[in-house]
Amino acid sequence: MYKIRNKISFLLLTLFFLGVILSPALAATPKDGKYYFDQLKESILDVLNENQGLINTNPDGSMKTKKLAPKDFYKRIYEQFKKIGVGKTFKMKDMKGETDPAKIAPALTTLLQAGRITTAKAQKDINTEADGSVKLKKFIPAVFGRLVVEHFQKKTGVHMKQTTLGKNGFKERNSYNGPNDWEKAALEKFMSAGWEVNKGYGVLEEGEYRYVKPIYIKKGCLKCHGTPIGEKGPYGHPKEGYETNDIRGGISIALTSK
Repeated sequence: MYKIRNKISFLLLTLFFLGVILSPALAATPKDGKYYFDQLKESILDVLNENQGLINTNPDGSMKTKKLAPKDFYKRIYEQFKKIGVGKTFKMKDMKGETDPAKIAPALTTLLQAGRITTAKAQKDINTEADGSVKLKKFIPAVFGRLVVEHFQKKTGVHMKQTTLGKNGFKERNSYNGPNDWEKAALEKFMSAGWEVNKGYGVLEEGEYRYVKPIYIKKGCLKCHGTPIGEKGPYGHPKEGYETNDIRGGISIALTSK
């Protein structure tokens, strides 16, 4: 009996050390959350800087509005970030040394979501010229998000994307936004009865943490995505028939320990 107890104790002790030593390695990112958050911020500023000529320059070369200047625009994004999801309780000090992808992913996807919302709210400033005329610049939330994640992936190697299931027979507007099987299943979860608003979904598989945060339709989205179904919106795409607070899709990220 004594030998059996010793064997059981040894087995439990071994499992304990395996859990302590191996589990964090599988669930840890190469760099901490502050690094990734800073890189996403820099990606946002890069995109805004690169597009100043399109969205914030008058014919004479002067700035249209300070609101669209990169640092001021990012300030508005961060203010929006602090109003939604994990942003409400976010503290950068908590990201220092944090390598748990389950804690990093929600902060990153929420920051990109805040950027999309701010870009949607800024459409009047973006599209209005000095003489009061309106010229659609096509610098919309989806475009802003795509450009930012492209920069972010180049900086960090982290895969991030915007994705959607579409609605009423209309799928994603661009093929690179199409969901893979895992993302499709996650988006379907968001649309199931009782799913908590703004709650994301993540899993850890073979050292990779996959996470998706839902994107909701806001009032400003309806010009392009509302009704009548099938009618072409301002950018030539057919409207899908969304209503305010419908789930448009999600922001997907894959953080790996490799």
